[in-house]
Amino acid sequence: MAAAASGERWHATLQPEDRQRLVHLGHFPDYSSELDWTVGDVAGHLRDSAQVFTERLRRMCTERQPQLADFVTDAPERLAGYRSPPPAQLLRQLRRAQDELLQTVAGVGATELDRTGLHAVDGRISVAEVLDFLPRHQLDHAQQLAAQLRCPQS
Repeated sequence: MAAAASGERWHATLQPEDRQRLVHLGHFPDYSSELDWTVGDVAGHLRDSAQVFTERLRRMCTERQPQLADFVTDAPERLAGYRSPPPAQLLRQLRRAQDELLQTVAGVGATELDRTGLHAVDGRISVAEVLDFLPRHQLDHAQQLAAQLRCPQS
């Protein structure tokens, strides 16, 4: 969906009524600052989150009790990383990161669902919890992008 953004649309933000509607959904009550992002920021965040969750899942499935760093989505250096690459480059990186995440998720076996890692803020989390969170997180940001781009939501 972010690929539909070009030129000015890359910098589109939510209209106040869309922000008000989304602020109560999904993970946004805890991460409402993400609703102030542009389309490009969301694309960068989805790239980074795909990379972070790919690494977490791989580590949780192979290491014994891995220590998992926090993912600070609005750290200034992270936001700068969302905004620094040209849109076409960022979209290529996003596609690669999402493909890698999808392959990693597809490779998780039923026997690995109970494996855990120790998250720096959230404490012990399981592979099953990560797999439960991911599609809802993607949907939250798809709804955000749809509102920013005024695309019909499916």
